[in-house]
Amino acid sequence: MRASFLDGELIFWQHQDRADVLAAFLEKPFGARPRPRLIELPDHPQAVTAAEDAAGQICLVDLRYAEGGLSMITARVSKDRGVSWSQPQLVHRERGALAIFNSDSLVAGRPGEWFLLIRYRLGLAPKGQFFQVYGFQANQWVLRGSVPGTDDLSVLDSASLGASNDGRLAVAFITYAGALRVLESADGGQTWVALGAPSRLSVPGVRIPFLNPPLVSERPRVSEHMPSVRWTPGGWAVVWETHVRTRAGVLLTWDNYVDTLFARYDRAAGKWTATARINDRRTVIRTTMPPVSANVMGALEMVHREARGTDFRHPHLAVAPSGRLAIFWSELRAGRIVPVASVSNDGGASWSRTVVFEAAGGGDSDRVRGAFDPVGNVQAVYHAWPGQTALRAPNGVGLRASEMLLR
Repeated sequence: MRASFLDGELIFWQHQDRADVLAAFLEKPFGARPRPRLIELPDHPQAVTAAEDAAGQICLVDLRYAEGGLSMITARVSKDRGVSWSQPQLVHRERGALAIFNSDSLVAGRPGEWFLLIRYRLGLAPKGQFFQVYGFQANQWVLRGSVPGTDDLSVLDSASLGASNDGRLAVAFITYAGALRVLESADGGQTWVALGAPSRLSVPGVRIPFLNPPLVSERPRVSEHMPSVRWTPGGWAVVWETHVRTRAGVLLTWDNYVDTLFARYDRAAGKWTATARINDRRTVIRTTMPPVSANVMGALEMVHREARGTDFRHPHLAVAPSGRLAIFWSELRAGRIVPVASVSNDGGASWSRTVVFEAAGGGDSDRVRGAFDPVGNVQAVYHAWPGQTALRAPNGVGLRASEMLLR
């Protein structure tokens, strides 16, 4: 579930009903009886995403896999907010490589212009060129170029594409080693230059576990995930999450926590601003893998329950026309994973206290995304589980159920 606001009022999400994957649009999400408009797509697409340009046109892109390792991507455009659509156009067709795109893979440029970022998980791809950028201009899709120097990503992580109001593109991704990188293109994706990456926050404290023999000191393990890049009046801005694991004892005992971070690229100075921690609280979860016993599933379930607070937060950056910024993410609070947000009125120099959105029935939530409406109010849409994401069952099987909530 990757719901998102297209213009601050119209909500799009991928909807699965019966055997077909549908695109769903909700015109008035906060009305008394909201009724979504469903768009049925043929040939059972694997994924669907959408983006709206400044003129109010919506581009809908779908990805499908066929037999023999064939990946196909098609796109269609609507000029009436999703009521009617143009005939689908072929964007990408390749055999032997598994193409993947995310919610931030499709972005709008100038009116009537869209860009699509495709990355490969498997297959024969040139070394160091796992990203390709397609552009829609003059009513046709063309391959603009490949992004050099990128590393293949896990299907659990994501990459983010951003477009500026002066025709520039930026790609934020995580390397195979777990480091954040940002590249920029001034010619619509044909050539790219590296902007480096924001600095990592220092990890305080030194832990020296007593391993016998010998006495060993191990540095904390730091990895970055889930970037979201956007153009702001001050230049490119990126939000991402950092996962820190510090060994707390012998064997498999670790202290884990996650931070939601923000930085902005200063074009005049040619460097990134200081990295800011947006979350105003830090929950440290200690995970210990018990000795292997007959109840292996129970032990794994316990570790999973403890690690809920250090799972992916899926941070999302939204920018208002006025320059206000908002960051949405999920975090562990009072034993539940809840959607939260923080707002900046000065381009990211300072941030408000964390605002917590309500969930239903004391359950958990995931993948919150948000936007500013036309008058500047913050709105959020997120996926909510009625119960905890880790439920203990007699046979050791985790049970989950889902429903959709709008707040």
